[in-house]
Amino acid sequence: MKKFFLIILTLSFINIHSQENLKFSLQIRPRLEIDNKDFKSTTNPNTFTLLRTRLSLALNPIKNLSGYIQIQDSRTFGEEQSTLSNSKNLDVHQAYFVIKDLFELPVDIKIGRMELSYGSEKFMGSVNWSNVGRAFDGGVATFKNKHFKADLFVMREFEKFNPADSLDQNIYGLFSDLYLFSAYKIQPFILWQRINPTSYLDRATFGLYIRGDLGRFQHEFDFGYQTGSAFIANRKQDVNAFTFSLSGNYSFKLNWKPTIGLQLDYASGDNNLLDNKYNAYTSLYPTGHKFYGYMDYFINLQNDTYGLGIVDIVAKLNCKPLDELLLNFNYHLFNSAEDYKLITNKTTNSFGSEFDLVLNYKYNEYVTFEVGASIFLPGDIFKEKRGKDNSTWFYLMGTINL
Repeated sequence: MKKFFLIILTLSFINIHSQENLKFSLQIRPRLEIDNKDFKSTTNPNTFTLLRTRLSLALNPIKNLSGYIQIQDSRTFGEEQSTLSNSKNLDVHQAYFVIKDLFELPVDIKIGRMELSYGSEKFMGSVNWSNVGRAFDGGVATFKNKHFKADLFVMREFEKFNPADSLDQNIYGLFSDLYLFSAYKIQPFILWQRINPTSYLDRATFGLYIRGDLGRFQHEFDFGYQTGSAFIANRKQDVNAFTFSLSGNYSFKLNWKPTIGLQLDYASGDNNLLDNKYNAYTSLYPTGHKFYGYMDYFINLQNDTYGLGIVDIVAKLNCKPLDELLLNFNYHLFNSAEDYKLITNKTTNSFGSEFDLVLNYKYNEYVTFEVGASIFLPGDIFKEKRGKDNSTWFYLMGTINL
C-alpha cells in the first residue's frame, strides 16, 4: 500500500501545478457473487466478493501529445492470510502515450500497455466484466483520412526470455473503419497469432464486423475465418474454422422503451479428432461474457464445447420502466455444431439452456447498482460431462465512477 499512497501523492503534486493538462478519474467496483454453478444440487453455494479499484490519469501537456496511466488493484475479500498481510495486487493496467499527426502526416501512434476493443468485441475486447480486465503490450499505428481509419498493431502476448525468442508469441492485427454509409459501421480486420517456431502456432483470422442503425431497427453481423496451423493434441494441425454472429433489435415507441431482439451465434466444431485438420473455431480475445450467457460456461470455445463448436440462439428483451432503471432478460438455447455420442450410444447436440435477468439502476451520475440472476438447465452433453442438476448464479454489483 505504500506504493499506492506514493503514487497518489505524486499525482496530486503534479495536479496542483498543471491542472489544466491533467484529468484524474477513480473507479471502485465491488461485486458480491453467489455461485452454485457446479451442476450438483447437493453442494452449497460459494459466496465471495470481488473488488476492483482503478485510479487513472490522462495527460495532455502539449498539442498532439497525450499520455494515460491506469493503476489497478484487483482482489477478493479475505484473500490475504490475515488482516495484517498484503497480497500486493497493485499493478499497472494501462500506461501508454499517443502522438497524433506524426511528422504532420495523418498518422497517430500509441505505444505502451493498453486495452484494445473493436466492433462488438467478439474478436478483441477489454472484458470490462472481469475483475482484472484484458490489456496488451505493444504499439498501434493509426492511419486516417475522410474515407477510412485503420489501426495496425503489434503486441507481445508472451515473453519467455529464451534464446532466439523461442516460444515468444506475437499478435499482429489490422482493424479498419470504412466510412461508406452514414447508417453503417463497417470494420474488416485481420488478426495473426504467431509463436516462434511457427510449428507451434501460425494462425490468421480474417473477419468482418457490420453494424447498421435504421431508425428503430439495429442489427449487427460478425464473421471470422481461421486458417494456418497450430500445435493441438500433441501434433501440428492445419486450421480451417469459422464463426459468425447475426443479431437484430427493434425498439418500440412506448414510455417504458421496450426492445426485443434475436441473435444467432455459431462457431464451427471438429468431428474428427484423429486427422491433422482442425475445424473447431478457437476463441481469440473476446469479451465472451456479452455473447454466450452471463454464467460464462462458453468463454474458451474450443475447450468449453469439447471441440464440438456451438450454435447459440438468443431471445432478448429489455425495457426502462423508470428513467433510472434498465431491465434486461436473455434466453439462450445452446447446441453443439457437431454431433456428440453419449455413453448410451445416443447422438445429441444439446448443451442446455440459460435464463439471464439483469437490473441496472443509476443511483446518480456517479453511482450505479446492478443485480443479476441466472439459471442453467443442462442438456444431454452437460449432464454427461458436468452434472445432471440445474445450476444457479447471482450477483450484486456497485460501480462508483469519480
